Amino acid sequence: MAHSDIKGILFDKDGTLLNFDESWRPALLRASNEAAKGDEKLAAALLHATGYDSETGSVLSGSIIGAGNTQDIARAWDEYGSHLKGDELIMVLDRIFGAAMEDAVPVDGLEQTVKSLFDAGYVLGVASSDSEAAIRIFLKTVGLSEFFSFVVGYDSGYGHKPEPGMLQAFCSDRSLAPHEVVMVGDNPQDMKMGKSAGAGLRVGVLTGNSSEVDLAPLADAVLNDVTHLSTVLNRQSTRTF
Repeated sequence: MAHSDIKGILFDKDGTLLNFDESWRPALLRASNEAAKGDEKLAAALLHATGYDSETGSVLSGSIIGAGNTQDIARAWDEYGSHLKGDELIMVLDRIFGAAMEDAVPVDGLEQTVKSLFDAGYVLGVASSDSEAAIRIFLKTVGLSEFFSFVVGYDSGYGHKPEPGMLQAFCSDRSLAPHEVVMVGDNPQDMKMGKSAGAGLRVGVLTGNSSEVDLAPLADAVLNDVTHLSTVLNRQSTRTF
């Protein structure tokens, strides 16, 4: 397809618009400590069981922490012995994760990139496994709320990644066809959602917890970060730019 057909860009948030490890490490440590009620050994076990590498402070690609939503994390931590349970745990996690967005570290060059894409006429949206409230906190914190006309989180009622619902909702809300949309994300689940929804392009970025090896089989292009997105909009490639 001609890339001139692309009219909308749907971004993942964590690891795509913001640096995943720098933004999420403090929040994950705080959340696990609250779930374990101060039991350091249990807190470490909860993190390890859901994809956190304590030695590197990073999160594994495709893991529950790396790709799941708050409900997924809460369900897993409950199974591994969290002292907080059910709705209480979900509420605590959403509170901590939302607060973390006030200190989130955006990808270098994000503001200029978003403004450039907006000025070029693209319709911009965010689809995240975080809560809708947390997404809006992040966009407000980095001063980019006005450029995104659509925001959807795990709790917005359109399903969860890698199901197609979030991208379909973006298309419906913004009067776009799926083939007119680029799905941009750092995780295989983002690419799978793009494929299942019929996105025109699927673009992976390496500012999250996935490698090129993880993303290349599922993406039309893999970029070092979103600042190179305009390159893909001009020509398709499966190599890293």
